[in-house]
Amino acid sequence: MSWTQQGAHWHRPLDSLDRFYQFVSAAGKPLNREHWLLVGVIRLEFPIGVDGGETRLRSAWKALRFRHPDIALELLENEKRYEPITSTEALETWADSTFYIETAVSSADEHFSLNLKTGTASATCHWIPASGEVAIVSSHWRWDGRGLMMMMHEFLLCLGGQSSQPAPLSGTEARKLVPTLDLLVGTPVEGTDKEWPGLVDKLLAPLNEGSPSIGLPIIPDALPGNTRRIEAIIPRKGTAALLTACRDRHIRLTAALHASVVSETARYQQSTSSATARYKSWAVFDLRKYCPTPFDGPLHAPSLRTIALPLSVDAKADWDTLAASIHSIYQQSFAPGRNSLMYLRVPYLEKATEILATAAPTTEPNLSNLGVMDDYVRKNYGDVTVRDAWLAVQMLSRQLYVHTWSWDGELHLSISYNEAFYQADFVEKWLERLKNTLLTKLPGEDVVSSEGSISVT
Repeated sequence: MSWTQQGAHWHRPLDSLDRFYQFVSAAGKPLNREHWLLVGVIRLEFPIGVDGGETRLRSAWKALRFRHPDIALELLENEKRYEPITSTEALETWADSTFYIETAVSSADEHFSLNLKTGTASATCHWIPASGEVAIVSSHWRWDGRGLMMMMHEFLLCLGGQSSQPAPLSGTEARKLVPTLDLLVGTPVEGTDKEWPGLVDKLLAPLNEGSPSIGLPIIPDALPGNTRRIEAIIPRKGTAALLTACRDRHIRLTAALHASVVSETARYQQSTSSATARYKSWAVFDLRKYCPTPFDGPLHAPSLRTIALPLSVDAKADWDTLAASIHSIYQQSFAPGRNSLMYLRVPYLEKATEILATAAPTTEPNLSNLGVMDDYVRKNYGDVTVRDAWLAVQMLSRQLYVHTWSWDGELHLSISYNEAFYQADFVEKWLERLKNTLLTKLPGEDVVSSEGSISVT
């Protein structure tokens, strides 16, 4: 599935990851919305007296297109297509349609909630002068969360003067279009292994066994409204204590986070509920680390390099049991040669998409830990200082989506949710309990009282 040139444009067939996220995005079409529309935000500070306005930001956005042309490709029914830039006029036309100055809003959060409903053929860049924020927006089929963090870094490199547009404009940027993961890891032709269908069924079995997942109470009979975001930050002392406790207990922080999500969801189950009640969701895995160098880093930032496996645990288990059980799930490796998981992605995603297309709505919170943002977004780029950075997704479903990351030594817990299904006060209290459970179960009670703040946006 490599890129090939056909006349004035380049194209390649969609792979299994493309098709899965195409399916996810399309779920909101009846509402003229887009499920999981991704936004990455960076709050900037420019030196006094230095131009940090429209011209410089727009120039950086144009330079980013030549560094990563995937930001301007479009998704068709059966292929991704890219038309190279061969003239200054074409470049300016593209910038006019993708770079926006948002003067009617006071923050990126407000713009995200009120105005960003669907993606466009190209990714877009939004400058909010009132808050000094830049928002990079795209459909999820273009990149995943870590890919977006890398793209924020790449944009900042352009803004800091480390990249510029080529001269003359000859369309050669198309050679930088990112290939599929299948091509990188050498996925065998589907059907070469007769055991694959059975292995796929085994992977997906936890979703079909027993009753549906436990979940949170929602406002009934509501149609999706605007997406809201709320964030809690655990300062350096508490974050350091969490990481030390995880090392001492030999568990991943992601497992501790997910165990806390389960515990705080189980709190809302009736005492008379089934003794076999389970929390069913997804464990998200980053596949970039299994790609050969240098394709495991920013060179292939605008790409899909993630997958989620079913996670099903006893909802009534104690926190330590949950953490140990979930840790074992996140320990799974996708390294080619160790097992067939990397290659099973293709039939697995096809079958998972079929199941999700007919699945009943559920209300369990989902979790994705994006890791250490400092690995992708720095504090300084030339004369530009980054004061804050965050990610969110548009939610049209009934779940809370919890994104976590650390940056500058602090752990961030960010929830995207649809206001039609949850009152802000409920989500704020749930997030506060999630944070307290995490701090209580790992470092201990003495850390809880002084650690963390919650920002409602």
